[in-house]
Amino acid sequence: MTRLLPDWFVERINPVPDEDDLRVSTLELFFDLIFVFIIAQFTAIIAHDPLLGLLQTVLMFGFLWWMYAGYSWLTNVIPPVRPFRRILILSAMAGWLLVGMTVPAAFEKGSIWIAIGLLVVVLVHGLMYLQATRAFGPVFVANLAAVAAVFAAQLVEEGVWRYVLWALASAIVWSVPIWHGQRGLSLHPAHITERHGLVVIVALGESVVAIGLGTRGLPIDADLLVAAMLGLVVCACLWWSLFVRDIPATEHALIATKDPVKRVRKVLVGLSYAFIPVLIGILVTAAGIEHAVGHATSPLDLASTLLLSGGVALFLLGTAGLRFSMPLPGPWQRVALAAAVLVIAPLGLVNTALQLSAIVIVLVVGLAIERRASLGPRSS
Repeated sequence: MTRLLPDWFVERINPVPDEDDLRVSTLELFFDLIFVFIIAQFTAIIAHDPLLGLLQTVLMFGFLWWMYAGYSWLTNVIPPVRPFRRILILSAMAGWLLVGMTVPAAFEKGSIWIAIGLLVVVLVHGLMYLQATRAFGPVFVANLAAVAAVFAAQLVEEGVWRYVLWALASAIVWSVPIWHGQRGLSLHPAHITERHGLVVIVALGESVVAIGLGTRGLPIDADLLVAAMLGLVVCACLWWSLFVRDIPATEHALIATKDPVKRVRKVLVGLSYAFIPVLIGILVTAAGIEHAVGHATSPLDLASTLLLSGGVALFLLGTAGLRFSMPLPGPWQRVALAAAVLVIAPLGLVNTALQLSAIVIVLVVGLAIERRASLGPRSS
């Protein structure tokens, strides 16, 4: 490795065996707070213009999630237990903060600062990861190529080319698992599962923030409280659907997978690819809840009804992808539950509280049926 990196930078890496208890550090939790800010920015973009905002969010989030998940992988193989590593992680936080600050301007007028922030993020990530394995070299090159596409996107005139170049950046990084064999990479199951789960918790927290933002300047009355409480119950159901069974079962499935290449591929499909609809679903749901709070007794417009039901359905489809990849039981149950949530979307055109109540009922009933099915028939 000293041929690739200077001697003063290279540290000795001690791999953590699967049986050791590598848990998420407080620095990683601190690092995740930046993601709260980025999520809030995307939620605001979607709430402002549901159609165009969602398109812009998907294009940007593709690359941003790849890199953010990449830091979960990084701290999995290089735990931030030494001062120099901690300083580098904190430096990456500065890059992420710059990215979050400039997300709203990325498509409106273009901001070279978002590209500079991503360059910092990619450089810190890549140079630290190369200390652990040479196998990361091609991935590092692909990440730099994606940053180059973002620089180009911010330098061109506003228009279709900006969208094309952002799409290219996401396509570059998400194509990596297709041509990279994943050999030479390894992941600790407990840590990588917990780390991805905590990112979802952070994103769900943004849904609660959206409820609070929707109440600003409004009188505390039944119209406000009904929508706020129902929105909170929807968020609680989403948490329940992922964390009560699926996250613990995912950790066990990864521990049981002894082949490191197969384990990495399961993480890629189940916790990286499948978490794209999970996280975007939370963003969309949060934007819908922000529109709904304070209007419980009124009908919603078509865009807001689709945000509410569509966001929840996306989340459920993401959990179905997780179940398919591990594999875990009941993936098609989640697909059916997502379809049921979409079917009730028109209820919002009649009454906001009616749609929120229907979503809650569908989720509670669906989760109860899942639990009953998992317990199996009781012996008499």
